[in-house]
Amino acid sequence: MALCQECSNTDHICARTVPIFSFLDPAGLLEVNRLIQPREYNRGELLFAQGDPGTYLYIVRSGRVKLYTVSAEGRQQIIRILEHGDFFGELALFQDRQQLCYAEAMERSGICLLPRDGFRALLEQEPRIALSLLTAMSARLEQAEKFISDLTLKNVEERLASWLLVMAQKGVPTPAGIRITLDLTREELAHLLGTTIETVSRRLNALQAEGVITLQGHRTIFITDSKKLESL
Repeated sequence: MALCQECSNTDHICARTVPIFSFLDPAGLLEVNRLIQPREYNRGELLFAQGDPGTYLYIVRSGRVKLYTVSAEGRQQIIRILEHGDFFGELALFQDRQQLCYAEAMERSGICLLPRDGFRALLEQEPRIALSLLTAMSARLEQAEKFISDLTLKNVEERLASWLLVMAQKGVPTPAGIRITLDLTREELAHLLGTTIETVSRRLNALQAEGVITLQGHRTIFITDSKKLESL
């Protein structure tokens, strides 16, 4: 972990990238930025571990961070993947509690830390931030409920199909189908779907054999039959 030199520049306002602060004027954004402690993390470096005290709101300025738990057998289950503008750690801002998961940089990442005490004072000064935070947390609760439902009620093929359909919304239409460029390794995808690398590879190959997708290397997938994918 290292200090983020770019974030120390007052022209760069980290809070600007976060939806819960989007309505603030430049003076308000600068006030938030004065509270922020900028850091940089290398790939594989932990921001915090399960059981650590929760004392910050974390803002992803650049790079990617994964939140995950580890089973007694050592198997990783990815809960969320966060990118530029995402924030996490908000639950610890309102009560003294330990972190419930691990947070790890998936690549070199710039993170802005907002201390709990400073953020609480900010909420008293600007109640609209609290409303924006509640709105964001409600959306996350909905996502979490769907995530849990998928893990418990859907088999691996159905979970993979759901994930591909979500990715297709950000894909590029081409004559060969909707092109998806993966930013996850097969191992990370397996951890996200709650299965093994071997199972992910088998299911992807099976979908290709059925004419639903076309694989191009390990990073590119073309969805060639969206309707069939939706029916899985």
